[in-house]
Amino acid sequence: MPNSKSVIASVALLISTGANAAYIDTLNGPPSAFRIEREAQKLKKIAPFMPLQVGDKITVRKSTHKVEHIHDKENAITLVLDDGTLKTLKYADTQKQPYPVTATEPPNVVTGVMNTFYVWFNRLWRTDIQTGELITRDGEPRTIKRFIMRLFKGNNAKLIAGERALHLAWYGGKPRYQVQVSQIGTEHVLWDQKEIATAEITLNKQLITAGHYQVVVTDARGKTVIGEFTAVTDTPPLFQYPEAQAIEQSNLTALSKKTLQAAWLAKQGGWYFEGYQRVASITGYYPARLVKQGLERGKRPK
Repeated sequence: MPNSKSVIASVALLISTGANAAYIDTLNGPPSAFRIEREAQKLKKIAPFMPLQVGDKITVRKSTHKVEHIHDKENAITLVLDDGTLKTLKYADTQKQPYPVTATEPPNVVTGVMNTFYVWFNRLWRTDIQTGELITRDGEPRTIKRFIMRLFKGNNAKLIAGERALHLAWYGGKPRYQVQVSQIGTEHVLWDQKEIATAEITLNKQLITAGHYQVVVTDARGKTVIGEFTAVTDTPPLFQYPEAQAIEQSNLTALSKKTLQAAWLAKQGGWYFEGYQRVASITGYYPARLVKQGLERGKRPK
């Protein structure tokens, strides 16, 4: 449990930001497709969950066939305004003049939390644009050639004990794969899944009791990668900090809450593995995909 002085100092720092009025929810297009000006200066870094301030001006550039698009052929940026409503801007919306950001609510703890994460999201977004499909899970990756499981980088992964499914992912190797999850120091095998065609899997619900566990993935050539995690009954830091409570009580969308909570957990040491579980099953929401991919590649917020 954090001490009261550190919490007060943390909250004071977080809410001492500028007049935040909205935040970026999703970006459809490469970094060059968007321009955000603040006090007549172009912002160098933008990303999902970046807070926007009153007076910021947004321009969306016209799509071309020379750049890679994330979802479709039209560049777009979706904002969540301070009243919780969504606002999507495309080229036609800012062609004549930039969109000005306004606000009706004062800055709060949640927008401060976002300020601590948008640099990480910017890096994840740019990495995703640059690599695209170069990193694959079909057994023939062009960027990651080794058989690796960076999800457990650091060997301090923690998970909340209880009855739950388990999401896992790795890179490289030759399909088909076998995944075995067992409790260290016992003969208890929770999962032993064979003939897995893709390099990620969601294992069915099982009761995970407190203790240490080992994950062994074996490919068709007999090569293995191993990871470990610890299941604990303690409440994770997510539920101890006022910032995290503010996220849950905010007017953010449900998917935004889950994704930002996962990012918060990933920042709390070994809780990144718990954070991964919370976004691994989310489909169709780009920020969640960025967090999922980032944690799979061992990229965690600092």
